[in-house]
Amino acid sequence: MRLKDFLAELRHRGVLKVATVYLGGAVVVLEAGTHLLHNFEAPHWVLKVFTLALIAGLPLACLMSWGFEFGPGGVHPAAPMRAESAPASRRSDAVFTVVLLLIFAAVTAVALRQWRTPVVVVETPAAAKPTGVVSPAADTGTAAGSGAVVPNAAAARVVIIMDTYAPRGVYESETREKGGTNADDLNDLLRDLPVSILKETIGATWEREDQLLAQHPALILVHRSGFFHSMNQEFGFSYPDDPQHFDETKFRRLYEVADNKLAAALGYIGRSSPGTKFIVYSRGTGGDWAEEAGRVAWVKGLEGRFPFLKGRVATINVPGGPSGGSFGDPETSRLFREQVSKQLGLGAEARSKGGAQ
Repeated sequence: MRLKDFLAELRHRGVLKVATVYLGGAVVVLEAGTHLLHNFEAPHWVLKVFTLALIAGLPLACLMSWGFEFGPGGVHPAAPMRAESAPASRRSDAVFTVVLLLIFAAVTAVALRQWRTPVVVVETPAAAKPTGVVSPAADTGTAAGSGAVVPNAAAARVVIIMDTYAPRGVYESETREKGGTNADDLNDLLRDLPVSILKETIGATWEREDQLLAQHPALILVHRSGFFHSMNQEFGFSYPDDPQHFDETKFRRLYEVADNKLAAALGYIGRSSPGTKFIVYSRGTGGDWAEEAGRVAWVKGLEGRFPFLKGRVATINVPGGPSGGSFGDPETSRLFREQVSKQLGLGAEARSKGGAQ
Protein backbone atom coordinates (compact mmCIF):
# COMPACT_ATOMS: atom_id res chain seq x y z
CA MET A 1 0.00 0.00 0.00
CA ARG A 2 1.37 3.38 -0.99
CA LEU A 3 1.79 6.04 1.69
CA LYS A 4 -0.89 8.32 0.23
CA ASP A 5 -3.33 5.40 0.13
CA PHE A 6 -2.48 4.50 3.70
CA LEU A 7 -3.07 8.07 4.87
CA ALA A 8 -6.38 8.14 3.01
CA GLU A 9 -7.37 4.89 4.72
CA LEU A 10 -6.47 6.38 8.09
CA ARG A 11 -8.73 9.34 7.38
CA HIS A 12 -11.52 7.09 6.12
CA ARG A 13 -11.47 4.98 9.30
CA GLY A 14 -11.26 8.02 11.58
CA VAL A 15 -7.91 7.01 13.06
CA LEU A 16 -6.48 10.53 12.83
CA LYS A 17 -9.50 12.00 14.60
CA VAL A 18 -9.29 9.39 17.37
CA ALA A 19 -5.57 10.03 17.82
CA THR A 20 -6.14 13.78 18.07
CA VAL A 21 -8.91 13.48 20.63
CA TYR A 22 -6.95 10.90 22.63
CA LEU A 23 -3.77 12.99 22.80
CA GLY A 24 -5.68 16.07 23.87
CA GLY A 25 -7.53 14.15 26.54
CA ALA A 26 -4.35 12.39 27.71
CA VAL A 27 -2.62 15.70 28.37
CA VAL A 28 -5.51 16.90 30.55
CA VAL A 29 -5.86 13.56 32.36
CA LEU A 30 -2.12 13.29 33.00
CA GLU A 31 -1.91 16.79 34.44
CA ALA A 32 -4.98 16.34 36.65
CA GLY A 33 -3.97 12.84 37.69
CA THR A 34 -0.47 13.95 38.69
CA HIS A 35 -1.85 16.63 41.00
CA LEU A 36 -4.47 14.32 42.51
CA LEU A 37 -1.98 11.53 43.17
CA HIS A 38 0.43 13.99 44.73
CA ASN A 39 -2.28 15.52 46.96
CA PHE A 40 -3.34 12.09 48.18
CA GLU A 41 0.35 11.11 48.71
CA ALA A 42 -0.01 8.05 46.51
CA PRO A 43 3.09 5.84 46.19
CA HIS A 44 5.33 6.89 43.32
CA TRP A 45 4.77 3.61 41.47
CA VAL A 46 1.08 4.51 41.05
CA LEU A 47 2.05 7.56 38.95
CA LYS A 48 4.38 5.37 36.90
CA VAL A 49 1.63 2.85 36.14
CA PHE A 50 -0.82 5.69 35.39
CA THR A 51 1.65 7.28 32.96
CA LEU A 52 2.46 4.01 31.19
CA ALA A 53 -1.24 3.23 30.82
CA LEU A 54 -1.88 6.59 29.11
CA ILE A 55 1.06 6.11 26.74
CA ALA A 56 0.07 2.55 25.88
CA GLY A 57 -3.54 3.59 25.34
CA LEU A 58 -2.86 5.61 22.17
CA PRO A 59 -1.85 2.73 19.89
CA LEU A 60 -4.67 0.67 21.39
CA ALA A 61 -7.21 3.41 20.60
CA CYS A 62 -5.85 3.75 17.06
CA LEU A 63 -6.03 -0.02 16.49
CA MET A 64 -9.62 -0.08 17.72
CA SER A 65 -10.50 2.79 15.38
CA TRP A 66 -8.80 1.02 12.47
CA GLY A 67 -10.51 -2.31 12.98
CA PHE A 68 -13.99 -1.34 14.21
CA GLU A 69 -16.75 1.12 13.54
CA PHE A 70 -19.09 2.46 16.20
CA GLY A 71 -22.56 3.27 14.96
CA PRO A 72 -26.26 3.05 15.74
CA GLY A 73 -26.16 -0.70 15.17
CA GLY A 74 -23.37 -1.18 17.68
CA VAL A 75 -19.77 -2.18 17.09
CA HIS A 76 -18.84 -4.03 13.92
CA PRO A 77 -15.67 -4.56 11.84
CA ALA A 78 -14.71 -1.55 9.75
CA ALA A 79 -15.07 -1.98 6.02
CA PRO A 80 -12.02 -1.09 3.93
CA MET A 81 -12.28 1.99 1.75
CA ARG A 82 -13.49 1.36 -1.77
CA ALA A 83 -11.20 2.52 -4.54
CA GLU A 84 -13.96 4.45 -6.31
CA SER A 85 -14.94 6.28 -3.13
CA ALA A 86 -11.43 7.05 -2.05
CA PRO A 87 -11.06 10.77 -1.38
CA ALA A 88 -8.31 12.59 -3.14
CA SER A 89 -5.08 12.38 -1.21
CA ARG A 90 -4.08 15.58 0.48
CA ARG A 91 -0.65 16.80 1.50
CA SER A 92 -2.20 17.94 4.75
CA ASP A 93 -2.75 14.28 5.70
CA ALA A 94 0.99 13.67 5.82
CA VAL A 95 1.62 16.92 7.69
CA PHE A 96 -1.15 16.15 10.17
CA THR A 97 0.26 12.65 10.79
CA VAL A 98 3.76 14.02 11.43
CA VAL A 99 2.36 16.62 13.83
CA LEU A 100 0.45 13.92 15.74
CA LEU A 101 3.60 11.82 16.04
CA LEU A 102 5.55 14.83 17.32
CA ILE A 103 2.83 15.60 19.87
CA PHE A 104 2.84 11.98 21.02
CA ALA A 105 6.63 12.09 21.39
CA ALA A 106 6.39 15.35 23.38
CA VAL A 107 3.69 13.94 25.69
CA THR A 108 5.79 10.83 26.25
CA ALA A 109 8.88 12.92 27.03
CA VAL A 110 6.98 15.10 29.52
CA ALA A 111 5.46 12.03 31.18
CA LEU A 112 8.85 10.35 31.53
CA ARG A 113 10.35 13.54 32.93
CA GLN A 114 7.60 13.75 35.55
CA TRP A 115 8.21 10.08 36.25
CA ARG A 116 11.84 10.72 37.15
CA THR A 117 11.73 14.25 38.59
CA PRO A 118 12.34 14.37 42.38
CA VAL A 119 10.29 16.37 44.86
CA VAL A 120 10.73 20.14 44.44
CA VAL A 121 12.52 21.80 47.36
CA VAL A 122 11.60 25.39 48.20
CA GLU A 123 14.24 27.82 49.46
CA THR A 124 13.84 29.07 53.02
CA PRO A 125 15.00 32.64 53.81
CA ALA A 126 17.91 32.62 56.26
CA ALA A 127 16.16 35.02 58.61
CA ALA A 128 13.01 32.93 58.90
CA LYS A 129 12.48 29.86 60.99
CA PRO A 130 12.99 26.97 58.55
CA THR A 131 10.16 24.58 57.89
CA GLY A 132 11.72 22.40 55.27
CA VAL A 133 15.13 23.37 53.94
CA VAL A 134 18.43 24.81 55.10
CA SER A 135 20.79 25.26 52.17
CA PRO A 136 24.21 26.81 52.82
CA ALA A 137 25.30 28.86 49.81
CA ALA A 138 28.56 26.97 49.44
CA ASP A 139 26.82 23.68 49.06
CA THR A 140 23.76 24.34 46.93
CA GLY A 141 22.89 25.64 43.52
CA THR A 142 19.89 27.89 42.98
CA ALA A 143 18.07 28.01 39.65
CA ALA A 144 18.01 31.62 38.57
CA GLY A 145 14.62 33.19 39.17
CA SER A 146 13.02 29.89 40.16
CA GLY A 147 13.39 30.09 43.94
CA ALA A 148 14.14 26.37 43.98
CA VAL A 149 17.21 24.99 45.69
CA VAL A 150 18.82 21.99 44.08
CA PRO A 151 21.86 20.30 45.64
CA ASN A 152 24.75 20.52 43.18
CA ALA A 153 27.55 18.06 42.67
CA ALA A 154 29.47 19.48 45.64
CA ALA A 155 26.47 19.19 47.95
CA ALA A 156 26.39 15.43 48.22
CA ARG A 157 25.80 15.61 51.97
CA VAL A 158 22.02 15.82 52.01
CA VAL A 159 20.40 15.26 55.39
CA ILE A 160 16.72 14.31 55.39
CA ILE A 161 14.80 14.60 58.64
CA MET A 162 11.87 12.19 58.81
CA ASP A 163 9.63 13.51 61.57
CA THR A 164 6.05 13.46 62.77
CA TYR A 165 3.39 16.15 62.57
CA ALA A 166 1.66 14.72 65.68
CA PRO A 167 1.93 17.25 68.57
CA ARG A 168 2.75 14.48 71.05
CA GLY A 169 5.98 13.75 69.20
CA VAL A 170 7.16 17.40 69.04
CA TYR A 171 9.66 18.12 71.83
CA GLU A 172 9.53 21.91 72.16
CA SER A 173 6.30 23.46 73.49
CA GLU A 174 6.84 26.69 71.52
CA THR A 175 7.31 24.76 68.28
CA ARG A 176 4.27 22.62 69.09
CA GLU A 177 2.10 25.68 69.67
CA LYS A 178 3.13 27.08 66.28
CA GLY A 179 2.24 23.82 64.54
CA GLY A 180 5.87 23.00 63.83
CA THR A 181 7.78 19.74 64.08
CA ASN A 182 11.12 18.53 65.41
CA ALA A 183 12.60 19.16 61.95
CA ASP A 184 12.20 22.91 62.50
CA ASP A 185 14.34 22.77 65.64
CA LEU A 186 16.86 20.35 64.16
CA ASN A 187 17.22 22.67 61.16
CA ASP A 188 18.18 25.47 63.57
CA LEU A 189 20.53 23.21 65.46
CA LEU A 190 22.38 22.03 62.33
CA ARG A 191 22.00 25.23 60.32
CA ASP A 192 25.67 26.16 59.94
CA LEU A 193 26.94 22.70 59.00
CA PRO A 194 27.99 22.35 55.33
CA VAL A 195 24.96 20.26 54.39
CA SER A 196 21.58 20.62 52.70
CA ILE A 197 18.73 19.73 55.04
CA LEU A 198 15.36 18.54 53.74
CA LYS A 199 12.24 17.66 55.70
CA GLU A 200 9.94 14.67 55.17
CA THR A 201 6.82 14.48 57.33
CA ILE A 202 5.78 10.90 58.03
CA GLY A 203 2.51 9.32 59.09
CA ALA A 204 0.49 6.12 59.27
CA THR A 205 0.08 5.89 55.48
CA TRP A 206 3.54 7.24 54.54
CA GLU A 207 4.92 5.49 51.45
CA ARG A 208 7.28 8.05 49.94
CA GLU A 209 10.50 6.08 49.95
CA ASP A 210 11.00 6.50 46.21
CA GLN A 211 10.57 10.28 46.35
CA LEU A 212 12.98 10.42 49.27
CA LEU A 213 15.53 8.30 47.41
CA ALA A 214 15.34 10.71 44.47
CA GLN A 215 17.11 13.26 46.71
CA HIS A 216 20.14 10.91 47.01
CA PRO A 217 20.46 11.38 50.79
CA ALA A 218 23.81 10.79 52.46
CA LEU A 219 22.15 10.78 55.90
CA ILE A 220 18.63 10.38 57.25
CA LEU A 221 17.69 11.57 60.73
CA VAL A 222 14.50 9.97 62.02
CA HIS A 223 12.56 10.12 65.28
CA ARG A 224 12.28 6.59 66.61
CA SER A 225 8.68 7.21 67.74
CA GLY A 226 7.73 9.32 64.72
CA PHE A 227 5.56 6.67 63.09
CA PHE A 228 4.10 5.69 66.45
CA HIS A 229 2.91 9.17 67.42
CA SER A 230 1.43 9.76 63.96
CA MET A 231 -0.33 6.39 63.89
CA ASN A 232 -1.53 6.79 67.47
CA GLN A 233 -3.05 10.17 66.63
CA GLU A 234 -4.76 8.84 63.51
CA PHE A 235 -6.13 5.76 65.28
CA GLY A 236 -7.16 7.72 68.39
CA PHE A 237 -5.45 5.64 71.08
CA SER A 238 -4.88 7.19 74.52
CA TYR A 239 -1.52 7.56 76.25
CA PRO A 240 -0.59 6.25 79.73
CA ASP A 241 -1.25 9.67 81.30
CA ASP A 242 -4.97 9.12 80.60
CA PRO A 243 -5.57 5.99 82.74
CA GLN A 244 -9.35 6.16 82.35
CA HIS A 245 -9.16 5.39 78.62
CA PHE A 246 -5.71 3.86 78.34
CA ASP A 247 -5.55 0.36 76.84
CA GLU A 248 -2.01 -0.88 77.38
CA THR A 249 -2.43 -3.98 75.21
CA LYS A 250 -3.48 -1.97 72.16
CA PHE A 251 -0.89 0.68 72.96
CA ARG A 252 2.01 -1.79 73.03
CA ARG A 253 0.72 -3.57 69.95
CA LEU A 254 0.57 -0.30 68.02
CA TYR A 255 4.11 0.61 69.13
CA GLU A 256 5.33 -2.75 67.84
CA VAL A 257 3.61 -2.16 64.49
CA ALA A 258 5.05 1.37 64.26
CA ASP A 259 8.54 0.16 65.16
CA ASN A 260 8.26 -2.50 62.48
CA LYS A 261 7.17 0.15 59.96
CA LEU A 262 10.24 2.22 60.83
CA ALA A 263 12.53 -0.79 60.43
CA ALA A 264 10.95 -1.68 57.09
CA ALA A 265 11.40 1.90 55.82
CA LEU A 266 15.07 1.97 56.85
CA GLY A 267 15.59 -1.44 55.27
CA TYR A 268 14.02 -0.43 51.95
CA ILE A 269 15.93 2.85 51.78
CA GLY A 270 19.17 1.20 52.90
CA ARG A 271 18.95 -1.51 50.25
CA SER A 272 18.08 0.96 47.47
CA SER A 273 20.77 3.48 48.49
CA PRO A 274 23.86 1.66 49.83
CA GLY A 275 25.65 4.93 50.63
CA THR A 276 22.92 6.32 52.90
CA LYS A 277 23.48 6.30 56.67
CA PHE A 278 20.92 6.73 59.43
CA ILE A 279 20.58 8.34 62.86
CA VAL A 280 17.62 7.31 65.02
CA TYR A 281 16.88 9.55 68.02
CA SER A 282 14.48 9.44 70.96
CA ARG A 283 14.05 10.86 74.48
CA GLY A 284 14.10 7.40 76.01
CA THR A 285 10.58 6.15 75.38
CA GLY A 286 9.87 2.75 73.88
CA GLY A 287 11.59 0.08 75.97
CA ASP A 288 15.07 0.66 77.40
CA TRP A 289 16.17 3.23 74.82
CA ALA A 290 17.68 5.44 77.55
CA GLU A 291 20.24 2.72 78.25
CA GLU A 292 23.10 2.22 75.83
CA ALA A 293 22.64 -1.55 76.00
CA GLY A 294 19.03 -1.12 74.94
CA ARG A 295 19.96 0.99 71.93
CA VAL A 296 22.72 -1.45 70.96
CA ALA A 297 20.22 -4.31 71.12
CA TRP A 298 17.75 -2.37 68.96
CA VAL A 299 20.39 -1.72 66.30
CA LYS A 300 21.53 -5.35 66.37
CA GLY A 301 17.96 -6.47 65.86
CA LEU A 302 17.67 -4.13 62.88
CA GLU A 303 20.97 -5.37 61.41
CA GLY A 304 19.90 -8.97 61.95
CA ARG A 305 16.84 -8.31 59.85
CA PHE A 306 18.71 -6.24 57.26
CA PRO A 307 22.40 -7.27 57.29
CA PHE A 308 23.30 -4.62 54.70
CA LEU A 309 22.56 -1.93 57.35
CA LYS A 310 25.45 -3.08 59.53
CA GLY A 311 27.59 -0.14 60.56
CA ARG A 312 25.22 2.38 58.96
CA VAL A 313 22.79 3.06 61.84
CA ALA A 314 23.65 5.26 64.83
CA THR A 315 21.40 6.19 67.76
CA ILE A 316 20.97 9.23 69.99
CA ASN A 317 19.30 9.30 73.37
CA VAL A 318 18.18 12.90 73.93
CA PRO A 319 19.23 13.93 77.48
CA GLY A 320 16.51 14.89 79.92
CA GLY A 321 14.05 12.09 79.17
CA PRO A 322 10.41 12.45 78.06
CA SER A 323 9.74 15.36 80.41
CA GLY A 324 12.93 17.38 80.03
CA GLY A 325 14.54 16.48 76.71
CA SER A 326 15.04 19.59 74.61
CA PHE A 327 16.85 20.53 71.41
CA GLY A 328 17.80 23.81 73.11
CA ASP A 329 19.95 21.97 75.65
CA PRO A 330 23.70 22.41 74.93
CA GLU A 331 24.38 18.72 75.51
CA THR A 332 21.64 17.76 73.03
CA SER A 333 23.06 20.18 70.50
CA ARG A 334 26.53 18.71 70.93
CA LEU A 335 25.26 15.13 70.55
CA PHE A 336 23.43 15.82 67.32
CA ARG A 337 26.18 17.92 65.78
CA GLU A 338 28.86 15.40 66.64
CA GLN A 339 26.88 12.41 65.40
CA VAL A 340 25.80 14.10 62.15
CA SER A 341 29.36 15.30 61.49
CA LYS A 342 30.77 11.86 62.27
CA GLN A 343 28.33 10.06 59.97
CA LEU A 344 29.07 12.50 57.14
CA GLY A 345 32.82 12.72 57.79
CA LEU A 346 32.76 16.50 58.24
CA GLY A 347 35.69 16.66 60.65
CA ALA A 348 36.22 17.99 64.17
CA GLU A 349 35.90 21.68 63.22
CA ALA A 350 32.37 21.24 61.90
CA ARG A 351 31.42 19.15 64.93
CA SER A 352 32.35 21.80 67.47
CA LYS A 353 31.32 24.94 65.58
CA GLY A 354 28.22 26.47 67.11
CA GLY A 355 27.80 23.51 69.43
CA ALA A 356 26.52 25.61 72.33
CA GLN A 357 23.40 26.89 70.62
